[in-house]
Amino acid sequence: MSNTPIRRVAVLHWKPAKFLPIAALAAVLALAGCDNAHISINDDDGVPLSELKTDGPAPTKLVLASPDKVSVSDGGKLDISVSGDKDAVDALRFSLKDGTLGIYRKGKWTGNGTALVKVTMPSPREIVLAGSGDVEAQSLTGDAEVTIAGSGTAKVAHIDANSLDVNLLGSGSMAGSGKANSLDLKVAGSGEGRMHDLNVNSADVKILGSGSAAFSSNGTVEAKIAGSGSVDVYGRASCKINSVGSGTLNCHNSDSATASYAPDAPDAPAAPNAPDAPPPPAPGA
Repeated sequence: MSNTPIRRVAVLHWKPAKFLPIAALAAVLALAGCDNAHISINDDDGVPLSELKTDGPAPTKLVLASPDKVSVSDGGKLDISVSGDKDAVDALRFSLKDGTLGIYRKGKWTGNGTALVKVTMPSPREIVLAGSGDVEAQSLTGDAEVTIAGSGTAKVAHIDANSLDVNLLGSGSMAGSGKANSLDLKVAGSGEGRMHDLNVNSADVKILGSGSAAFSSNGTVEAKIAGSGSVDVYGRASCKINSVGSGTLNCHNSDSATASYAPDAPDAPAAPNAPDAPPPPAPGA
């Protein structure tokens, strides 16, 4: 068990009804099951990759609305390749409109196969996952945003953002490392923000349900939790929690001194043997 001390901050009252607007809750219901629904992005039903025109400006936003895996590498020019299950590859559709690259399936997909889509593009400013897909991105920069509606996962190798907004709606998860001046994290459901190696100057965290979050900070952290959610902060952050339910905000102060174990006391030396008594004097001596 670690000896690092944990600071549990005072609990105040908070009204969870203010967590998300009705429109956002409706979006969760609409998107969470989109793996088997007809999807269009920016009113575009998409085309096969061979018909996608990529000679215009490179996108800054990526939307994945299928159960496939997307790997994003940094580059100045848009390039896309696909591999994997043939039926899944044939069903893929792509759109490129208003700075958004959309990846989804034709019609209502009922198969089990998945595809791997490799994308080269400038470091995205926004990533959206709807459904059960996975996105692995090399980086996020600027004023960045990640939204996951459903059970999808997003992993970002390097984050260098002024602001980072993360929205986890469902059971999805977000992992990333790097730094951001500010973090705005919202979790509705059982989602997980596993960002232990992300350092932020300030963070505003809202959890509705049993979700969890972890990140690093030496600044200020405020959490609002309705339910059994938990937030773990590593560093020297100043923490405040408003909670309804059993939710917790744990600030792990890594710079605090930890108790050390004293060495075992040495064995006491054995008592010396008493000297033999002198012999009695001889008679008549």
